[in-house]
Amino acid sequence: MAVDAVAEAYRALSGLDEPNPMQRQVWECVSGGPWGTGLLLMAPTGTGKTEAVALPALAQGGHRLIMVYPSRSLVDDQVRRFERMLAGRSAQAPGRAYTLVVDTGAVSHRYTWRDGERVDATGNPRRHLYQGDVIITTLDKFLYRFFAFGERAKSYIFPLRIHYGARKTLICFDEAHAYDDVAFTNFSRLVRALYGKGMDVVLMTATMPPEFAAEFAYLDTIDYVQDPARREELAAFARRLNPRCGYPHKRLRYLPVPVDAGSGGGPSPAVEAMARLAAERMAPGRRVIVAMERVTDAVAVHRRLAGHEGCPLLLYHGRLTASKRAEVYGRLLEIEQQGGGYALVTTSAIEVGCDLNAHALITQLCDPERLIQRAGRCNRRHDMPDAEVIVVGDRLLEWESGLAADEAADYVAELRRQDGQPLDTLALAACIRKHPNADYRVEVMFDMLYEYVYEARLENKGLHDHGLVVTRSWEPTLTLCTGYDEHGRPLHALDVPMSQCVAYGGEPLTPGVRAFKETFDWREQRPHREPLGRWDCAYATDIVVELQGYPFDEEVGYVELPKVFGGSYASGYRRVLVRDEGGDRKQVWYIAPLRPATGAAGEEGQAEGEEDAGAGDAD
Repeated sequence: MAVDAVAEAYRALSGLDEPNPMQRQVWECVSGGPWGTGLLLMAPTGTGKTEAVALPALAQGGHRLIMVYPSRSLVDDQVRRFERMLAGRSAQAPGRAYTLVVDTGAVSHRYTWRDGERVDATGNPRRHLYQGDVIITTLDKFLYRFFAFGERAKSYIFPLRIHYGARKTLICFDEAHAYDDVAFTNFSRLVRALYGKGMDVVLMTATMPPEFAAEFAYLDTIDYVQDPARREELAAFARRLNPRCGYPHKRLRYLPVPVDAGSGGGPSPAVEAMARLAAERMAPGRRVIVAMERVTDAVAVHRRLAGHEGCPLLLYHGRLTASKRAEVYGRLLEIEQQGGGYALVTTSAIEVGCDLNAHALITQLCDPERLIQRAGRCNRRHDMPDAEVIVVGDRLLEWESGLAADEAADYVAELRRQDGQPLDTLALAACIRKHPNADYRVEVMFDMLYEYVYEARLENKGLHDHGLVVTRSWEPTLTLCTGYDEHGRPLHALDVPMSQCVAYGGEPLTPGVRAFKETFDWREQRPHREPLGRWDCAYATDIVVELQGYPFDEEVGYVELPKVFGGSYASGYRRVLVRDEGGDRKQVWYIAPLRPATGAAGEEGQAEGEEDAGAGDAD
C-alpha cells in the first residue's frame, strides 16, 4: 500500500491525521513479505502501538486479529478503541459486516457493524467460536481456548480457528512485560508454540527488561525505547503534527518521607504527605493521580480528600467490584474526553495500559518498572508544560519489591540524582532487575496439553480431562460476597488470592464468616453449595466466603480482607490453609509456588510445617 494510502487508512479508521514513523514501520512489517510476522515492538507509552498493529490487519482484510491482554480492565479500555476502527472499516465496505468478539472470564459477547453503524448480532451474541474480525481476550482465557476447553466439554473449534481459519490469524500480545513467574512461563511457551507453527505474532511493550526480551530473540525487534535517535524521531513527529505537543518532559521530585506509621498507629507520614500534595493540586481542569501501594492507604488518602471542591474525586483499586471498577474507569474517560479535571486515588490496579493523561502523578516509592508505567499516565500527550511526577517514600515495601538491598539503594540514588530534573526513564529502566523465573512444572503441563490437543498424544488425555490450566499462579482465588440474590447469585462478588485471607501472628478470625464449596449443577442450572470438607483440593471446587453483616460500601469496596483461615503450613509440594469451625478442622490445599533458589545449598520454599509470613495489602 502506498504511503498516502496508509495515511488515508489511519484517517478513516482511527481519526489520526497520519501515522508516526513507528506506525509506518510496523505497517510494512505486518503487511509485507511472504514469510509472515514475528515481531517484538518496543515503544514508549502513548505512541499508538495498538493502532500500529490493528490498522494494517483491518485495512487489508487478510487477517483475523486476536488481541491478548494481561487483565480484564485493559480489555474494557480497548473495546472503545476498536469500536471506532470497526465502524470506520464497515463504512468503507458497504454490505460487509465486521465483528468484534470480547471473550474473557466474565464476558463473552459478539458485536457487529455494517455500513458504519452498530447493528444487532444475528443468533446468540454470546456464542462466537472466534468467528470475528477482531477478538479481544485475556491471556488466561486465550490459553483456555488454545487448549480446546469449552464451557462444559472439549471444543476444538477454537484451535481450528486459531491455526487453520480461512484467513490468517495475527495474534498480538499487549503489555508483554506484565507477566511474571507462572504467567511468563506460559506466555513465553505459548508465543514460541504459535511462532513455531508459522502464526503471525506481535509482542508489544514499553518496559520489557533485557533479560525477558532475550527469551524472544528469535523475533524481529523494532525498538523505539532504547534507541535515542528513534525516540527523538517520534518526538519530532508529534511536535510537527501538533505544536501543542512540544512539552515531552515532566519534572521529577523525590521526597524521602517515612512510609511506616508511628508508634501511635494511624496513617504514615507518607500517606499524610501525599494527601496534602494532592489537595494542593486539585483545581478545575487539573488532573491528578495519586498511586499508593496498599489499598488501606489509598482509602485513607481518599477519605482525607473527600469534600475538596476543586475537582471530582475518584477511587480505583483491585478490591472494588468489577461493575464499580468499570463505572469509575468510564467516568475517568468521560472527564478526559471533555477536557475536565479529576483527582484519582488508585493502586497498581490501574497502572498498565490505561489511557489517562494527568498533569501530576503523586506516587508512593515503587519498583522502577512500575514507576515508569505510572509516569506514562502523566503528560501522556506531551501537551503540559508544567507536568510533574512526585515520588514519596523513604524505602520500598519488601513484599512489593523485587530489588535486593544494594539494588534498591542504587535506585533511590538515581531518584535523588534526578530530583528537580526532567524525568529520565532510560536511567530508571537501567535500575530494573528482573529475571525470568521459569517453573518447570508449568512447562511440563503446557507441553503435555499441547501434545494432547495438537499431536494426539493420548497418554496425556487424563491431564486434559481434569480441566486444569494454571495460567497465572498456582494459588487459586476464593470469592467474597455479602449474600445472595433471589437467583442464587453472589452479591458484591470479588475474587481474591486465598493466602490474603489467612490470619498471621495471632490475628483473630473475622466474625460472621461462612465458607462453602460451590459447584454448578448443570441439570438444575444453579449453583450448589456445601460446607468445607476436612481435606479439600482447591482446584476441584470453587470456594465462596459469605460475610454476614459486613458493612460493605460500594464506593470503597473491600478495604480490609476478612481473615477466613487461622493459619497455613507447607506439606511437601502443597500449601495447606487451615480453618477451625467449632472444633472441626477444615483444610484446603493447593500446589505451592516455586521460590527462587536461596542459600548455599539452593533450598527451595520452606521447611515442612513452617508457617508463612503475611502477604501484604496489595491491589
